[in-house]
Amino acid sequence: MENSDRQLQDRAALGVFLMIVGLALYPLSDALLKHLMGTYSVSQTTFLRAFTRVLPLGVAALFQGGLKHVLYTDRVKAHLVRLLVNVLSTFSFMIAFSKSTLTAIYTLGYTAPLFMIILSSLLLKEQISWDRWAAVFAGMAGVIIAMQPGSSLFEWASLIVLFGAFAAALNKILMRRLASSEHSLAIAIYPNIVMMMATLPVLVGQWVPMAWSHWALFGVVGLLTALAQYSIAQAVRCTKGSTLSPIDYSTYFWVVALDFCVWGKTPAQSMVVGALIIASSNLYILYRARCEERVERAVEPQK
Repeated sequence: MENSDRQLQDRAALGVFLMIVGLALYPLSDALLKHLMGTYSVSQTTFLRAFTRVLPLGVAALFQGGLKHVLYTDRVKAHLVRLLVNVLSTFSFMIAFSKSTLTAIYTLGYTAPLFMIILSSLLLKEQISWDRWAAVFAGMAGVIIAMQPGSSLFEWASLIVLFGAFAAALNKILMRRLASSEHSLAIAIYPNIVMMMATLPVLVGQWVPMAWSHWALFGVVGLLTALAQYSIAQAVRCTKGSTLSPIDYSTYFWVVALDFCVWGKTPAQSMVVGALIIASSNLYILYRARCEERVERAVEPQK
């Protein structure tokens, strides 16, 4: 019998829940990184975040058959294509951050769910219902209302952001394809190994010694993001891409919540309205997913 960690599943509500959890953990870890990046370079921070992710993921692999079992694959080309797309998305956003405003970048970055739902239809042959499209556009409207982007949206750098968003969406689609045969932990571990390999040469001669307290903070960051990566890898295994696509908007909701709870920044009225629209979009998708599961369970005994 095949391991369930190497098969696609049809558990929409669980997939939506795991995606919400995974996306919520990223802003929380970013809040810790914001403190650390004032002391260490981008390359050192990137390397350590990947390194501290691999450690808990590696430990988890030991309890699921061992590293050899988890990392084994006969789809090397598929992994390489996915890793290349992931790198392109990351560097696109890095270039955009140096050329454009944060408002424009984040607003355009939320086009990723729209790209994801289109790619789910074209590449995964998923049937997209009208309410899925409505949820995507509603979430995007919430982001635009919250951020109130100005004319900076139309800078040439916006094209780079759009390409990055497209690559990010394609990355999730490729993860869904890999999930049909690859272990969820492998899908989470491989990108971190590649990131460590890419940043390690840059660190030669540039490493800044760290206090034990900062090692501990990086450890927490690694644990949080490892859980996030695994949750998202499991989510794309359990649920169709078109169902998960609007959930990407939930990250903005968590960012607003962290600003208020951690840094005491009271959100503007437009942010509150936008966050409520985003939350409503996500809750509707979760509700529809649970309804569909109930219908499928009712039909199964009749087959």
